[in-house]
Amino acid sequence: MVLRPPFRCPTAVFADAALDEVIGPAIADRAWALITSRSWADRKFDERIAAVSRPPATVISNVDPNPMVSRMPTLSAAIPDIDVVVALGGGSVLDASKGMVALKALGGDMGRLDDHLSDGAALPGSMSPIPIIAVPTTAGTGSEVTPWGTLWGDDGTKLSINDPRLYPSHAILDPTLTLTMPAELTMSTALDAVSHSLEAIWNRRHTVFSDGLAVQAIEQVYQFLPCALARLDDLAARRALQTAALTAGLAMGTTQTALAHSISYPFTARFGVAHGIACSFTLAEIARYNQEEDAGRLPLVSGALKCAPDAIPETLERWLIDLGVGKIMARHLSVDDIDGFGDSLITPARAANNLRHADGETARQIARRAFERLTTG
Repeated sequence: MVLRPPFRCPTAVFADAALDEVIGPAIADRAWALITSRSWADRKFDERIAAVSRPPATVISNVDPNPMVSRMPTLSAAIPDIDVVVALGGGSVLDASKGMVALKALGGDMGRLDDHLSDGAALPGSMSPIPIIAVPTTAGTGSEVTPWGTLWGDDGTKLSINDPRLYPSHAILDPTLTLTMPAELTMSTALDAVSHSLEAIWNRRHTVFSDGLAVQAIEQVYQFLPCALARLDDLAARRALQTAALTAGLAMGTTQTALAHSISYPFTARFGVAHGIACSFTLAEIARYNQEEDAGRLPLVSGALKCAPDAIPETLERWLIDLGVGKIMARHLSVDDIDGFGDSLITPARAANNLRHADGETARQIARRAFERLTTG
């Protein structure tokens, strides 16, 4: 028997919002700092936000993609004594901000943080992290409505920080902030949301509520991603993708991710494959694999993909091929590289959520078949 988790999200969500109208009341005259990336700092968002609130105590703009645990002490130490953090950027910025405020609340004790990341030790009950106002500038990770963030070890190991106190207090979704994304990043982040959604459906921890959220997100991405890719300034499509990413985040926040994400991490760590591509290229093959275990779960997706239930794997595969996912994968690695992973494509905590058990060898075969079908299709 699997204990079904309850749905919870304490984050105040402002969807289809205008940042300039919402951010001031969210900060509410508190002392704040901006955590962002270099590119967003160059756009002077500190000044833009200060115009409707107050100047920030500092701007921390040296957050890199795929944030490293080893960078947390330096980044956390840069946070002054403030009341709230504004995290503006993609998933890496949001995830890094969670690690940064947690470590600051731990008084810089990396031992405690390492125990949590490596061994799953609970963070101390006395920890009181600075609240985060999350302002996503991509549409994929859903980190704005979850309590965890992805950090990376120096050896490429994927690690997760996870604590209910790390839910952002606010999530401000301004679709105009996503207009800067180029086509490939638009696609990659949207496919991350699709992966979150499909993995929430073929998940041992699924609920009726998470099913509904996941199906809605898949339908939105399937409908509006082609529109956004055809015209990058299509604000309606951007709005739909941003909402889908948040909805998928709510579904995934209930179930957690599963086999596709388990397989994905070494592809990102060792070969630099963008996360959304790495966690989506196996989706059609995993659909085939799970269909043999519980074919009753997949029909939930057929309406969103506008196909018969037994055609879901082929429909997903053709969609990924048409989007160019196979070509992107082939730029980074080969079948021989996949074989070189051996049995290392299993992250037990993630893979255990999948409807059907998979060991390391099975995961490698799934990745190999998916790669071959997408690159030769």
